[in-house]
Amino acid sequence: FNYWFLKYSISGQYKHIEIKKKDLNKEIKTILNQKNICGLNITIPFKEEIIPHLDSLDEHSKKIGAVNCVSKGGKKLEGMNTDWIGFLESIKWQEEHNLPKITKKDTAIVIGYGGSAKAVIYSLSKMGFKKIRVFNRSYEKISKLTNIIPHKLRELERHFKEGDLIVNTIPINFHKELKLELPKKTVVDNVGATGHGFDAVYNYNTFFWYIFKAYL
Repeated sequence: FNYWFLKYSISGQYKHIEIKKKDLNKEIKTILNQKNICGLNITIPFKEEIIPHLDSLDEHSKKIGAVNCVSKGGKKLEGMNTDWIGFLESIKWQEEHNLPKITKKDTAIVIGYGGSAKAVIYSLSKMGFKKIRVFNRSYEKISKLTNIIPHKLRELERHFKEGDLIVNTIPINFHKELKLELPKKTVVDNVGATGHGFDAVYNYNTFFWYIFKAYL
């Protein structure tokens, strides 16, 4: 953002503010009421918690149930979700740069069910996947959902090979923290493999890093 502000001579500054989860309700009100703020991005773990503080949501964030972008117009705060667009554009970029296309769309696997995962599921539905299996640490959170097939996280071991596209959205070290016994040769075990993996997290040393290291 600061790059574009400088390039187009826009008087603005983009910076980050860290808030502890227990302090969100108190601190976010102060931040949102600052006169010089025209918008902000919301990231993990507040994409769902921010919603009660907003005046309105766009059509996509309403359906997704998570917000990653807030626009401030006067005294009104509108929540939007661009995560789902970013996910689709990433897939599109891959296909436009002669990387393997996702031609088989029987089953998508999503690991986690936070704000980012909800946006990914929304995108997968638009992509036409027949089944979306979601694996979450808190099974109760997803057990009654009708747009996905809910699973306990430990069940990932049994369904891993089924995924035509596997998307990880939880930033933990699967090898050290969960010790899942995942197949060591699945997605990339031969040149003609059709599986695809997508890590939607900041910490590189997470799910697919662990899978990749199994081949070293």
